[in-house]
Parts: sequence; structure tokens; C-alpha cells
Amino acid sequence: MELFRLFSPASPGRSEDDEPAGIDIPFDAHGYGLADEKAKEITEAECTKANELMLKFTKGFDPGSFPREVTDGLPSLSDNLFPGSYAHLLTILLESCGRMQNVQANLETWLRDRYKRWTITHPDDTSITDETFFGAEFEMLRKLLAPLRGEDSTAVYWVNSRHIQSVKVCQQLEASAKVIEEFKRDVLLAVKLDDENKTIYNPLPVSQARAAMMSMKDIRLRACKASLSWDGLADSDIELTVFHQYYKSHLTRSNPAKARASGWLPPSSPKTPRASSEEAEPGDLAHWPSGNPENVALNLMLKTALWLSVARGLAAVHLFCDIARHFTIHVPSVMANDDYVSYLQHLTQIRISVDGVRSRRSTPFPYRDETLSRCNPDYFGDVWRSNQSLTADLVENLSFLKRPDTSFKLSAVPLSRRAFRKEMRTLEQTVAVQGTLAGTRSSKNTRPIARRKSESDASKYSATHLPTALSALAQTIERTSLDKN
Repeated sequence: MELFRLFSPASPGRSEDDEPAGIDIPFDAHGYGLADEKAKEITEAECTKANELMLKFTKGFDPGSFPREVTDGLPSLSDNLFPGSYAHLLTILLESCGRMQNVQANLETWLRDRYKRWTITHPDDTSITDETFFGAEFEMLRKLLAPLRGEDSTAVYWVNSRHIQSVKVCQQLEASAKVIEEFKRDVLLAVKLDDENKTIYNPLPVSQARAAMMSMKDIRLRACKASLSWDGLADSDIELTVFHQYYKSHLTRSNPAKARASGWLPPSSPKTPRASSEEAEPGDLAHWPSGNPENVALNLMLKTALWLSVARGLAAVHLFCDIARHFTIHVPSVMANDDYVSYLQHLTQIRISVDGVRSRRSTPFPYRDETLSRCNPDYFGDVWRSNQSLTADLVENLSFLKRPDTSFKLSAVPLSRRAFRKEMRTLEQTVAVQGTLAGTRSSKNTRPIARRKSESDASKYSATHLPTALSALAQTIERTSLDKN
């Protein structure tokens, strides 16, 4: 008690003037203080930047009225319609299912009557993968564009409504602008050049470059699927934990307001972006640099790319622009070669049902199965890091069709601690085995770990240098693993 009186403001021998100057720490209603104030300022700045970027996409373009523009423009596409045209692409993606089926059947007849033959190509062993991806990409695009056909009553989650993820939104909008500008240049070049060498088959052989291409296509499709639901965008590996999934589900049920503030529920009243300016000027995204301003198909293509950018995100517009590059404005010549005729046949035989594309994102693995969730947790972390690396590559690359042999390289996935220990045990065992072989066999029969190289390279390694080389390799692996983890 005496101790309390000694330090209390009313204690004798101590006046208010003797009080040390305190620091006035502002606290909000929840008591978080300066950290929350700073975080709030950062979030507001990021949201402001996202809104400014949105103005670039909506200058001369109104996302809210675009479905009516699509409905008004589709009938005019039937004039002079031919296989492989831009109008053909828009018909596949934007017409109702019944209308699209009829148009495809008519175009098949058009091809048969024009060329009087039915060509069959014999692609190589990897082509089935290309055909599968091509069909899946059309299916995904048709699902993404369902609101423009009036077939999907679910809400469109405009990218600028994702305030919690403003950093990612800004990154995607900036990348989408580059993709669209590159697409406009490619289309204007294609208008001038008549190219009858188009194909859906990737020329790359089985290799690391081809594996990278397929991985990128897969991550792009998964990112497109994620854009169909509000909670499809994962930001960190904490979303791979059971605790995160449980807490998110619990908060969504028990406190929707807090869950919405955390970004786990969509806004209660989402606002559709409106045109920031009625007319697009030269240099704007919605303005063609030159030529064919009255072409309905070109205008619809450009505005479809803009709509996908603000309604679905980078992966969707990236996919659309790559698919559109397979089409042309030029009527196929009467002397078209068999490969090109076969390619056009493939386009006319596309029949799409979007039932296989589910809007809900599945969890990374079944959390209720404790055996599965605990058997190899490092695997799921490695998968997440690999996906993040591929997503970063998607932002950097403007198209998968241009220079596929040099644009893609698989990134090395950082070793987890468990994988690192396993790698070290393997190295130690290899050192022991090679040391034993060096002492019992002649040098000409020794095959060090460089066996996978040519025989001439293998002869350069001796049992004397092998332990030193392995030790240096182990140290390099350890430094790389620890730095990345």
C-alpha cells in the first residue's frame, strides 16, 4: 500500500509539474493504435491507385452497358461469316448455345463446299495435350463471358471491389493494359498480312520449355476459374492451413460484417464501374490506333478484352487475347493447303458446354482427412510456392503464342527443410558408395555421379575429387534452401 501511495499522483512531495511528458498514442475504437492507422493509410493509397488504373480501362468504355452492346452487335456478325474469322470467334463465345451450334454446322458445310475435300492431319504424340488445352480454354472463356450472354445470374466481382487485395489488383491492371496494347498491335498487323499457317499445335518437342508452357497454361486456367468466385484469390500460404479454413468459415457464419471487412465476403452492394469518359481518344485503351474503326468484330473484340480485364482479371484477358490470335480477318484462299483447311475444320467442330467449369474453388486438399493433411505438409508448401512463381511469370509475359521457345523457363522450387535433409542423406550415401568403388575397382570401371553426362565428361571425375565436389554441391543447396525459406 505504501508503495502504491509513493507512485500515485496524489502522493506528498510530488506535483503534476513533475510528471514526465508522455507520448500521446492515438487508439481507435478497437484499441489497435498507430499500426492500424498506418495500415489504413497504406490501404487507402493502394485503393486510390487501383481506382486511377480503372479509369484507364473505362475511358470510352462502359462495362455496365456492354452486354447490351454485345446483343446489338451480334446480328451484324452473320454478314459474310466464314471459318476462322474474328466474327467466328465472337459467335463461339458470345452467342447462345443453340445459335452457336447452328452456326458451327453451317460453317462446316461452307468448308466442305468450298474445298470439295475433307482433310485429315496426323499430328505427333504430344498433340493430344494441345487439343485438350485448346478445348478447355474455349470452355473457360465461354464460362467467363456467360454474363454477356445473359446466361449467368451470379454477381460479377469487379476487380476494383477487392479493396483488401489492392496491391494484386494494381499489379493485374497494369499487366492487363500491356497485354491489351500488345494485342491491338498484333491485330492491326494481322489485318495487313494474310497468314494461312495458323495451328493449335505447339511446335515445341517434349522438353523443359514445353513443360513450362503447359504449366503456365494450367496456372492460367486455374486463375481464370478463381476469378469466378469471390474467395478464389489466395494471397499467402497460410490459406493452406486447417486453422485458416476453420476460422474463415466460422467468421463468415458468425460475424459477416467482420468477414466482409477482412475481404472474405464480397461487398454487400457492389457497384458496377461506369465509363469515365464517353469518347476514347488516341492513346486510350479503348481506341484503335488506326484503321477499321467501323468494323463491328474488331470493336467487340477490343471491348471484350476490356470487360474481362475489369470483371475477371489478368488471366482472363491474357487467355482471350491468345485465343483471338488464332483467328483472322481474311477469307481463306481457294488454294489453301491441307493443314490450314484441317485447322479450320477443327475450329468449326468446336462444341462447348460450360458445365465442367465450376465457379467454386476447391480447397487445396481435404482438411477433414487428418492422415492426408499430415503425411507430407512440405509438399503443399512447395506446390504453393511453385504456383506463386508461375503466377509471377504470367504477369511478365504478354502472350504464350509469341516466341514460345525462349519465353518460358521452369523456376527451381526451393527445397523444404524435409526435402533438404533427404537430399543431404542421398549425397552422403553417394559419397560413401563412390569412395568404396574407388578403393576396390580400377579407375576405368569407375562411374561417378556424372554418369548422366557424356562418357567424355565422366572421365574427368575421379574418386579423389568426388567427395570435394559433393561437399561443395551440398553447401550450395543448403545456402539456396535457407535463403529462399
